[in-house]
Amino acid sequence: MTSTRVRPHVARVLERTRAVLLPFDGTLCDLFADVDTAAIAERIRRIFGRRHPMTLVVAVTADPLWMMAYARSVSPAYGAKAEKIVRDAERAAARTATPEPGIHEMLRACQASGRPVAVMGYTCPTVMESYLDAHDLRHLVGPVVGRGQRRLSSQRLIRQAVEALGVKPSDCALVSQSPEGMFAAEEAGTHAVGVVSRHSTRKRLASTSDAVVVSSLPKLADAITAVPPAETPDASM
Repeated sequence: MTSTRVRPHVARVLERTRAVLLPFDGTLCDLFADVDTAAIAERIRRIFGRRHPMTLVVAVTADPLWMMAYARSVSPAYGAKAEKIVRDAERAAARTATPEPGIHEMLRACQASGRPVAVMGYTCPTVMESYLDAHDLRHLVGPVVGRGQRRLSSQRLIRQAVEALGVKPSDCALVSQSPEGMFAAEEAGTHAVGVVSRHSTRKRLASTSDAVVVSSLPKLADAITAVPPAETPDASM
Protein backbone atom coordinates (compact mmCIF):
# COMPACT_ATOMS: atom_id res chain seq x y z
CA MET A 1 0.00 0.00 0.00
CA THR A 2 1.38 3.39 -0.97
CA SER A 3 1.28 5.99 1.80
CA THR A 4 -0.12 9.43 1.01
CA ARG A 5 2.52 12.11 0.59
CA VAL A 6 1.49 15.37 2.23
CA ARG A 7 3.34 18.59 1.55
CA PRO A 8 5.23 19.76 4.66
CA HIS A 9 3.38 23.06 5.10
CA VAL A 10 0.02 21.29 4.83
CA ALA A 11 1.15 18.63 7.30
CA ARG A 12 2.22 21.30 9.80
CA VAL A 13 -1.25 22.85 9.77
CA LEU A 14 -3.01 19.48 10.03
CA GLU A 15 -0.82 18.46 12.96
CA ARG A 16 -2.10 21.53 14.82
CA THR A 17 -5.69 20.88 13.75
CA ARG A 18 -7.70 19.10 16.46
CA ALA A 19 -11.11 20.23 15.18
CA VAL A 20 -12.54 21.33 11.83
CA LEU A 21 -14.93 24.14 10.91
CA LEU A 22 -16.94 23.50 7.76
CA PRO A 23 -18.99 26.26 6.08
CA PHE A 24 -22.34 24.84 4.99
CA ASP A 25 -23.05 26.98 1.94
CA GLY A 26 -19.93 27.15 -0.19
CA THR A 27 -17.91 24.18 1.06
CA LEU A 28 -20.32 21.43 2.12
CA CYS A 29 -22.68 22.36 -0.72
CA ASP A 30 -23.48 25.23 -3.07
CA LEU A 31 -26.98 25.88 -1.74
CA PHE A 32 -28.10 28.56 -4.21
CA ALA A 33 -26.15 27.35 -7.25
CA ASP A 34 -29.28 27.15 -9.43
CA VAL A 35 -31.36 29.78 -7.65
CA ASP A 36 -32.03 33.40 -8.65
CA THR A 37 -31.06 35.08 -5.37
CA ALA A 38 -31.93 38.50 -6.79
CA ALA A 39 -35.54 37.33 -7.03
CA ILE A 40 -35.50 36.40 -3.32
CA ALA A 41 -34.17 39.85 -2.43
CA GLU A 42 -36.90 41.41 -4.57
CA ARG A 43 -39.60 39.44 -2.72
CA ILE A 44 -38.32 40.94 0.52
CA ARG A 45 -38.36 44.45 -0.96
CA ARG A 46 -42.01 44.03 -1.87
CA ILE A 47 -43.09 43.57 1.74
CA PHE A 48 -42.38 47.26 2.37
CA GLY A 49 -44.73 48.63 -0.27
CA ARG A 50 -44.05 51.39 -2.79
CA ARG A 51 -44.12 54.26 -0.30
CA HIS A 52 -41.33 52.94 1.90
CA PRO A 53 -38.19 55.14 1.45
CA MET A 54 -35.13 53.14 0.39
CA THR A 55 -31.53 54.05 -0.26
CA LEU A 56 -30.04 53.06 -3.60
CA VAL A 57 -28.18 50.13 -2.02
CA VAL A 58 -31.39 48.71 -0.53
CA ALA A 59 -33.24 49.22 -3.81
CA VAL A 60 -30.74 47.31 -5.97
CA THR A 61 -29.02 44.68 -3.79
CA ALA A 62 -29.36 41.07 -4.92
CA ASP A 63 -28.28 39.66 -1.53
CA PRO A 64 -31.26 38.12 0.34
CA LEU A 65 -29.36 38.02 3.64
CA TRP A 66 -28.51 41.70 3.36
CA MET A 67 -32.15 42.48 2.66
CA MET A 68 -33.24 40.36 5.60
CA ALA A 69 -30.86 42.25 7.89
CA TYR A 70 -32.29 45.51 6.58
CA ALA A 71 -35.85 44.32 7.23
CA ARG A 72 -34.92 43.43 10.80
CA SER A 73 -33.48 46.91 11.28
CA VAL A 74 -36.79 48.47 10.22
CA SER A 75 -38.99 46.48 12.60
CA PRO A 76 -39.41 43.00 14.13
CA ALA A 77 -42.53 42.47 12.02
CA TYR A 78 -40.73 43.16 8.74
CA GLY A 79 -37.80 41.05 9.97
CA ALA A 80 -40.08 38.07 10.62
CA LYS A 81 -41.61 38.34 7.13
CA ALA A 82 -38.16 38.53 5.52
CA GLU A 83 -36.91 35.59 7.59
CA LYS A 84 -39.80 33.44 6.35
CA ILE A 85 -39.08 34.36 2.71
CA VAL A 86 -35.41 33.45 3.06
CA ARG A 87 -36.10 30.28 5.05
CA ASP A 88 -38.64 29.05 2.50
CA ALA A 89 -36.13 29.72 -0.30
CA GLU A 90 -33.43 27.82 1.58
CA ARG A 91 -35.70 24.84 2.12
CA ALA A 92 -36.58 24.75 -1.57
CA ALA A 93 -32.92 25.04 -2.59
CA ALA A 94 -31.86 22.32 -0.16
CA ARG A 95 -34.09 19.81 -1.94
CA THR A 96 -31.95 20.00 -5.10
CA ALA A 97 -28.50 21.11 -3.89
CA THR A 98 -25.96 18.28 -3.94
CA PRO A 99 -23.03 17.83 -1.52
CA GLU A 100 -19.65 18.84 -2.88
CA PRO A 101 -17.70 15.89 -4.34
CA GLY A 102 -15.48 14.37 -1.66
CA ILE A 103 -17.32 15.82 1.34
CA HIS A 104 -18.30 12.37 2.66
CA GLU A 105 -14.71 11.17 2.42
CA MET A 106 -13.40 14.28 4.18
CA LEU A 107 -15.89 14.01 7.03
CA ARG A 108 -15.20 10.30 7.50
CA ALA A 109 -11.47 11.07 7.61
CA CYS A 110 -12.08 13.72 10.29
CA GLN A 111 -14.14 11.29 12.36
CA ALA A 112 -11.60 8.48 12.02
CA SER A 113 -8.75 10.77 13.07
CA GLY A 114 -10.62 12.03 16.13
CA ARG A 115 -11.20 15.55 14.81
CA PRO A 116 -14.72 16.80 15.60
CA VAL A 117 -16.43 18.92 12.94
CA ALA A 118 -18.75 21.90 13.36
CA VAL A 119 -20.92 22.91 10.39
CA MET A 120 -21.54 26.64 10.33
CA GLY A 121 -23.10 29.30 8.15
CA TYR A 122 -25.71 32.00 7.68
CA THR A 123 -28.31 29.43 6.65
CA CYS A 124 -31.27 28.59 8.91
CA PRO A 125 -30.06 25.90 11.38
CA THR A 126 -33.10 23.66 10.82
CA VAL A 127 -32.46 23.70 7.08
CA MET A 128 -28.85 22.67 7.63
CA GLU A 129 -29.89 19.89 10.02
CA SER A 130 -32.47 18.56 7.54
CA TYR A 131 -29.94 18.67 4.71
CA LEU A 132 -27.35 16.75 6.72
CA ASP A 133 -29.93 14.09 7.60
CA ALA A 134 -31.13 13.79 4.00
CA HIS A 135 -27.61 13.19 2.69
CA ASP A 136 -26.47 10.82 5.47
CA LEU A 137 -23.99 13.35 6.85
CA ARG A 138 -25.44 14.17 10.27
CA HIS A 139 -23.65 11.34 12.11
CA LEU A 140 -20.32 12.62 10.80
CA VAL A 141 -20.53 16.11 12.31
CA GLY A 142 -21.09 17.64 15.73
CA PRO A 143 -22.43 21.15 16.38
CA VAL A 144 -24.45 22.96 13.72
CA VAL A 145 -24.20 26.72 14.09
CA GLY A 146 -26.51 28.74 11.90
CA ARG A 147 -28.29 32.03 11.50
CA GLY A 148 -29.68 33.68 14.62
CA GLN A 149 -31.80 36.75 15.20
CA ARG A 150 -29.11 39.11 14.03
CA ARG A 151 -26.48 38.93 11.33
CA LEU A 152 -23.08 38.27 12.81
CA SER A 153 -19.70 39.00 11.30
CA SER A 154 -17.87 36.05 9.80
CA GLN A 155 -15.37 36.19 12.65
CA ARG A 156 -18.11 36.04 15.29
CA LEU A 157 -19.79 33.12 13.54
CA ILE A 158 -16.48 31.26 13.54
CA ARG A 159 -15.99 32.00 17.22
CA GLN A 160 -19.44 30.62 18.02
CA ALA A 161 -18.58 27.41 16.19
CA VAL A 162 -15.27 27.17 18.06
CA GLU A 163 -17.06 27.67 21.38
CA ALA A 164 -19.59 24.98 20.45
CA LEU A 165 -16.71 22.55 19.86
CA GLY A 166 -15.16 23.45 23.21
CA VAL A 167 -11.68 24.05 21.82
CA LYS A 168 -9.34 26.98 21.20
CA PRO A 169 -9.34 28.86 17.88
CA SER A 170 -5.71 27.87 17.33
CA ASP A 171 -6.73 24.19 17.50
CA CYS A 172 -9.21 24.60 14.61
CA ALA A 173 -8.92 24.75 10.85
CA LEU A 174 -11.62 26.24 8.66
CA VAL A 175 -11.97 24.45 5.33
CA SER A 176 -12.97 26.95 2.69
CA GLN A 177 -13.49 27.18 -1.05
CA SER A 178 -13.57 30.98 -1.00
CA PRO A 179 -10.97 33.69 -0.34
CA GLU A 180 -13.46 35.40 1.99
CA GLY A 181 -13.52 32.31 4.19
CA MET A 182 -9.73 32.22 4.27
CA PHE A 183 -9.53 35.84 5.42
CA ALA A 184 -12.27 35.31 8.03
CA ALA A 185 -10.41 32.32 9.46
CA GLU A 186 -7.21 34.32 9.75
CA GLU A 187 -9.04 37.20 11.46
CA ALA A 188 -10.70 34.80 13.93
CA GLY A 189 -7.40 33.17 14.88
CA THR A 190 -8.00 29.76 13.31
CA HIS A 191 -6.01 27.97 10.64
CA ALA A 192 -7.32 28.10 7.09
CA VAL A 193 -7.26 25.26 4.57
CA GLY A 194 -8.32 26.29 1.09
CA VAL A 195 -9.80 23.82 -1.38
CA VAL A 196 -9.57 24.61 -5.08
CA SER A 197 -12.99 24.63 -6.76
CA ARG A 198 -14.75 25.87 -9.87
CA HIS A 199 -15.19 29.20 -8.07
CA SER A 200 -11.67 29.83 -6.72
CA THR A 201 -8.18 29.15 -7.98
CA ARG A 202 -5.20 28.13 -5.87
CA LYS A 203 -3.72 31.60 -6.30
CA ARG A 204 -6.83 33.36 -4.94
CA LEU A 205 -7.11 31.01 -1.98
CA ALA A 206 -3.43 31.39 -1.08
CA SER A 207 -3.68 35.15 -0.64
CA THR A 208 -3.67 35.12 3.19
CA SER A 209 -0.40 35.05 5.10
CA ASP A 210 -0.73 31.57 6.67
CA ALA A 211 -2.89 29.84 4.08
CA VAL A 212 -2.47 26.29 2.86
CA VAL A 213 -4.33 25.06 -0.21
CA VAL A 214 -5.17 21.58 -1.47
CA SER A 215 -6.48 20.61 -4.89
CA SER A 216 -9.71 18.85 -3.84
CA LEU A 217 -11.74 17.55 -0.90
CA PRO A 218 -10.68 13.92 -1.58
CA LYS A 219 -7.05 15.06 -1.46
CA LEU A 220 -7.75 16.78 1.84
CA ALA A 221 -9.37 13.60 3.15
CA ASP A 222 -6.23 11.65 2.28
CA ALA A 223 -4.05 14.24 4.02
CA ILE A 224 -6.23 14.24 7.16
CA THR A 225 -5.94 10.44 7.29
CA ALA A 226 -2.17 10.54 6.82
CA VAL A 227 -1.47 13.28 9.39
CA PRO A 228 -2.94 12.70 12.86
CA PRO A 229 -3.21 15.64 15.25
CA ALA A 230 -0.13 16.16 17.37
CA GLU A 231 -0.44 15.02 20.97
CA THR A 232 -1.14 17.75 23.50
CA PRO A 233 1.75 18.09 25.95
CA ASP A 234 0.96 16.73 29.41
CA ALA A 235 0.07 19.79 31.53
CA SER A 236 1.40 18.04 34.66
CA MET A 237 4.93 17.76 33.30
